[in-house]
Amino acid sequence: MIDQSYLAVDDKSLPVSMGLRSQTQKLKFVRKGIEGSFLPPAVSRKDILKQIAGGSEKKIHIGEILSLIFMPFYQDKGICYDGLSGKVTSTEVSGFISNGKSLPYHLEFTPSLCPDCGWDLEGETDSLVLCCKNCLCFWLIHQKTLKKIKVKCYGTPEDAEMLLPFWRFEIEFQILNCSTYAQLIKMANIPKVVREEHRKQPVYFFTPAFKINPKLFLRIGRQITLAQIVPTRIGALSKCRFHPVGLQLEEGFQAVVPIVMDLCTNKEETVKILIKERLKLTSFSLAYIPFRSSGSEYIQDSLGISLPKNSIKFGRQL
Repeated sequence: MIDQSYLAVDDKSLPVSMGLRSQTQKLKFVRKGIEGSFLPPAVSRKDILKQIAGGSEKKIHIGEILSLIFMPFYQDKGICYDGLSGKVTSTEVSGFISNGKSLPYHLEFTPSLCPDCGWDLEGETDSLVLCCKNCLCFWLIHQKTLKKIKVKCYGTPEDAEMLLPFWRFEIEFQILNCSTYAQLIKMANIPKVVREEHRKQPVYFFTPAFKINPKLFLRIGRQITLAQIVPTRIGALSKCRFHPVGLQLEEGFQAVVPIVMDLCTNKEETVKILIKERLKLTSFSLAYIPFRSSGSEYIQDSLGISLPKNSIKFGRQL
């Protein structure tokens, strides 16, 4: 995990970074009643991510958390002081202190009531998907609203301890030939005879809908995509634990590209194609896959997948 800070206003006299302060100082939300003026950010999210990537626009950021942190400065007799250390800065007060009103930054809450039946929605505090046990519906928290999504489950979770969530995408490629299972068999060099039904079978790409270290993220995404599992609709909510959905839908879609790169055999040629490729999302759903507990690992017997329990635990802190 990398924790970096960058100046979000266009003023070269201010420090370009907060250093370790964002990690060592206690932060609190901006609430109504805080005195002072807040400078609006002048640098876009895209530019900040470009700085983190060292100026490259080809890198994909998955699972990042971008926060806006206000660093305090105060003035006394025309001299500008660092609000944390109390040291005098070389910044001209008139150059960046705003005389306007404080910007309306405040916490907003979304009612966790099912839009269909009005029942209480349930889910972990860090989950982006909430479920209604009354009408068996699942709702995605997206742009401050609740959106109903399709949710399916693979296999029978009766003996499982936990259900891990995965985004399931149907993708339309403009250049790359990977729209059918037959094309996937050829691209990934799967030791399987291509049959006629494979030429008509659409390919679904699976990306973890939870955060985990990059190596495991790519591995399980590749394994489940190659397995082309067929999840079915959830008829009743299982008693086993639903792992919270911690990766946004958009970031799951972005993860399709590195997973394609990880499963293909001719990587050099695929890179040239993916640079020019424009993916189009045809459909998506959320698929839960049951895992049983075995010692220090979670096991999925049907797919032959094992994950360390600590990787799942620490992934929630990323």
